[in-house]
Amino acid sequence: MTKIGIIGISGRMGQAVSREVERAGLAVGPSYSHELAGEVSLAEVFAGNDVVIDFSHASLTVSLLEAAVENPKPLVICTTGWDQAALSEQLGQLSRQVPVIVATNTSIGAAMQRYLVQVVAKALGDEFDINLHERHHRFKVDSPSGTAKTLIADIERAKQARGETITPYTVGDGAREPHQLGISVARCGSIVGEHEVTFTSLEEEITIKHTAFDRTLFAKGAVKCANWLLTQKAGQYTIFDVLSLKADIE
Repeated sequence: MTKIGIIGISGRMGQAVSREVERAGLAVGPSYSHELAGEVSLAEVFAGNDVVIDFSHASLTVSLLEAAVENPKPLVICTTGWDQAALSEQLGQLSRQVPVIVATNTSIGAAMQRYLVQVVAKALGDEFDINLHERHHRFKVDSPSGTAKTLIADIERAKQARGETITPYTVGDGAREPHQLGISVARCGSIVGEHEVTFTSLEEEITIKHTAFDRTLFAKGAVKCANWLLTQKAGQYTIFDVLSLKADIE
């Protein structure tokens, strides 16, 4: 039976992934969290599993990649807030040995939102102002969210494909400057996650919104990614690859 190790298993997402692994008829192998650090090491997680899912904290990512490189196993990194550019060398070293997915959001609906946002951002000119608003529960630390940062990067690439540039800025008072991408954030209550992108001209508005109601959807997506990796060759992949979904922004 396929064994899936969960890094961050004691957290809310880790527990949701654990339940989803069992529902899928798979086995939860040796897993890690700060609470279990005295019982299981990161090295043992990679040695004792067929594939690993990470839902931990950005402060652990350096150690996680070091352990992964020492004992390479297919890996799904769902943790947000870490500097992917700074760790590109370690990530590249690992992905040359095993398949790896870096996913700021493992929701299928969120992937579809990204796809649509890219298509619309490429199709529309600068007569449309673009705004991104995201809301999460009051305990979420990173801001904007990892998903919001991914959407920002998607929009920037789509605009570059049009030969245009766009500059992210925090929404505030005053007149809007040309070629700006407005960003606003809210942390309140128990909101699982909500991302809304609007394209607004002087005559009309297009809204592309994704709302998560239950963390289970992220767990389901993460397990889907982990299963998919078991059939892939070494390399770095995205949720789009898992869903055979590519936005034409070249």
